[in-house]
Amino acid sequence: MVRKLFFIWIFFYVTYAWSAGLVYLTRTTPTATSLDTHTGGATTWNNPPDDGSLSINIGFSFPFNGTTYTTVKITTNGKLNFGVDEISGGNIALPNGLAGDYQSIYPYWDNLTPNALLILGGPLTGSIKYETLGSGDDQRLVVTYDNILKCNLGLGSLCVLALGHYTFQAVLYKNGDIRFRYPDTGSNDADGSSATIGVQENFSPSHYDQYSYNTTSIDFTKDILYSYIPSISVSKTSCVIYDPVNSTTNPKRIPGSTIRYAIQVSNSTYGTASAVFATDTVDSGKFDTSTIKYLQIQSGTCNCTGVSSANNNGSGGSDDGENPVILDYGSLTGVVGGVPTYKCGYFEVNVK
Repeated sequence: MVRKLFFIWIFFYVTYAWSAGLVYLTRTTPTATSLDTHTGGATTWNNPPDDGSLSINIGFSFPFNGTTYTTVKITTNGKLNFGVDEISGGNIALPNGLAGDYQSIYPYWDNLTPNALLILGGPLTGSIKYETLGSGDDQRLVVTYDNILKCNLGLGSLCVLALGHYTFQAVLYKNGDIRFRYPDTGSNDADGSSATIGVQENFSPSHYDQYSYNTTSIDFTKDILYSYIPSISVSKTSCVIYDPVNSTTNPKRIPGSTIRYAIQVSNSTYGTASAVFATDTVDSGKFDTSTIKYLQIQSGTCNCTGVSSANNNGSGGSDDGENPVILDYGSLTGVVGGVPTYKCGYFEVNVK
């Protein structure tokens, strides 16, 4: 699940906005999508206590706040976290400075519970289910709070009185994206009027985004999507591969010589970048732009003199003789084994 678009000029200019305080994520509110349907392999958290917490396997390495996690803690109170639990019945505004609860995801943080001794209206019990679905880049952990109850009066580990029923879903994607869904079931009380909704990457310094706090904010026609921002770097080099005097043996940069440019891009974070392009305007006063050719993309770092002339740039790039040159890198996966991923784009042009 990757929907990021990057335009890379030679000095790497990216127009992209992100939510205040966040470093690795940016928030949007796309059109609502249907809840992921759990299969027979889903796990139901049976009989959790009020203000309960459970550590579960994500099913893949999930990037969050500059590192990756294979487990996450889900709570009955509508939040997920990667730190030491701090369980409390009531929600507070972000940033959340409660001990150990800094790296957290808040689809609907409130005093919630699946069970209560006395329930006013609606189903008698709710449930919390979780399951890893999909494969490849679409792999995702789905956590569903179905008709979870709002506890109005608690006693120890028991909720004595509950009023209100809330259904929502939090989805953690393999590429680092996070999606919150709030279905219009007709009886869903999840309007945000008593909840904290957002994401907190850490507390000090404060990197967080608070979508809402105790405010009627939920639009059932919208999801809340936090997209992981890949960190793309770019560098440009050139080499002379031919001149009309020396041919390919120690060629010099003289009129009629052929220059090969190499533009390297790298992704040093864990999220995948898709639709990566580099645009380079060739100086028509120094070069015969009609000779622009051999646009190609190769995996790995650049090797200006070592690569052979070829054309494989794909449908998204420019054609021979077109200026500016557009190199289409396609998708660029994130860090693999702690090492950034690289691609190199090449093109050739003759000096006037």
